[in-house]
Amino acid sequence: MLVKKIKMHNQNQNTKSTKICVVLTDPEDWTAQAFVKNIEKRGAKAVPLNLSTLSASISTADFSIFNADLTDVELDAIIVRDVGISFSLEQISFKFDLLRQFEKSIPLMNRSEAIQNAANKFFSFYLFKLAHLPIPRTTITSELDVALNAIEEFGTAIAKPIFGSQGKGILKLESSQPDLKPTLTALLKERDVLYLQQFVPNPGRDIRVFVVGDEAVGAIYRVSQVDSFVSNLSQGGTPVKCELTAEMQELAVRATKAVGADFAGIDLIEGDEGLFLLEINGTPSGKGINRACGIDVTERIVDRLFERLENRK
Repeated sequence: MLVKKIKMHNQNQNTKSTKICVVLTDPEDWTAQAFVKNIEKRGAKAVPLNLSTLSASISTADFSIFNADLTDVELDAIIVRDVGISFSLEQISFKFDLLRQFEKSIPLMNRSEAIQNAANKFFSFYLFKLAHLPIPRTTITSELDVALNAIEEFGTAIAKPIFGSQGKGILKLESSQPDLKPTLTALLKERDVLYLQQFVPNPGRDIRVFVVGDEAVGAIYRVSQVDSFVSNLSQGGTPVKCELTAEMQELAVRATKAVGADFAGIDLIEGDEGLFLLEINGTPSGKGINRACGIDVTERIVDRLFERLENRK
């Protein structure tokens, strides 16, 4: 088997020889394809790459990351569209270890730490708290009695996986429901820890704001289906154009900075007491806002990356 090393490219090249890697898991994904298109529109070469195909070799004298399916590749920068969901701690840890190695030499958007900060609902909320951002009351516990007491206090709670996406695995729990204790017991057995968030009464929608750098570039309402409290587009939500307010822009930019991201999708919800920050996504899809508003956020991200490359010369 021929081993091909992946190396950093020489910075003294013209745009036509610039090679930008797009980390992805699904080559047919709209956002991944948009990244490739906009990289090539800038005259550079896009290199799609699934981290699962990479290997590493370590010895006293050498360290290399390689992919036997590629010819020799020299990369100038990386855009992370999607690291992939894995239930194997070893696999997901290795993927982020690879990203950490890459970012020692070349620009990475988003950086591995920012993606991890955003993906971890507990830690991102801790960072939001430090940044004095408005968040719903949340309890994280492995104790059944603590969970029962929290839901009794909240009245209605949302249970989410700490690591999760696309609205999967989310439950709405009522303090008055007769099967609450067995439901929580089953969830604890499945997840080992419960992430419980006070439900925020809302108009049946949330707001996804897209931030690139220091700018909120656009927003959409994600409207839930009838009789559903989940508004994720992957769960049947509908994207509708949302006019950005100054408050939305401020909250979204501050949340992005709090996790250390270059770009992000920030989820807000309209409660009786104002806007609350629900989640942040460090590898957001750009399909919904393109469909509803005609905005291509991937183009803005690619532009920002090229600005960073220019500043490195």
